[in-house]
Amino acid sequence: MAQTIWVHKLADAHKKDADGMEYICEHLFQGLTQSGKLTKVKGWNPLPDASAKDGTKYRALCCDSCGKNYNGTNVRMAKEPVLV
Repeated sequence: MAQTIWVHKLADAHKKDADGMEYICEHLFQGLTQSGKLTKVKGWNPLPDASAKDGTKYRALCCDSCGKNYNGTNVRMAKEPVLV
């Protein structure tokens, strides 16, 4: 079974720092909440058509670990508030 990649919606102010992507993976989300900024790191993986099992598409930015584990349908939306 594939590892689920949880994505969080970014506020418009952070999208420019995320290469225009609208969502980030859980690991990048944790870094953003700790530091208050999105820092480009090794393994910056934009997935413009990351999809969930139900066919929903996300413009997501993932860390190296999530990028390697992405299999085409294992993305889910996290129930966290939008980051401001």
